[in-house]
Amino acid sequence: MNWLDTLMQWLHLSAAVTGVGGLIYGRLVVGPSLAGLPQETRSKLVGDLTTRMRPISFTVIAVLLVTGFYNYLTRLSERPPSYHMILGIKILLALHVFSVAVLLAVPPGANPTRDARRPRLMAGAAISGILVLLLSAYLRRNY
Repeated sequence: MNWLDTLMQWLHLSAAVTGVGGLIYGRLVVGPSLAGLPQETRSKLVGDLTTRMRPISFTVIAVLLVTGFYNYLTRLSERPPSYHMILGIKILLALHVFSVAVLLAVPPGANPTRDARRPRLMAGAAISGILVLLLSAYLRRNY
């Protein structure tokens, strides 16, 4: 493994942990902390948090796409079909996380139905993200 492979793997892992960690923190710490605030204060704070998190989320997605594509192409011929099957599941779960991140990047107030589902969306994306990390560890150890 050369230095570029190591850098790409490190960037990929760092971005994944940042994204999943942000979802978990938002769902388990920020969400419950907002529950006791008045609606107007809560909406303003969620809007501010969304504005600050948006560039981080989009950067994480971009880094994961670029490094994931690189990592896949550099090791394509080394893996058996079962690896690609598990990797496909991992990619589908990652796409779920990406889509929720994009939905949550819209400040509250634009879609009241989505605003009410924000906690559930974050929980589902966090679970998918944790499963992505689990599948990554499995693939790393077994292939």
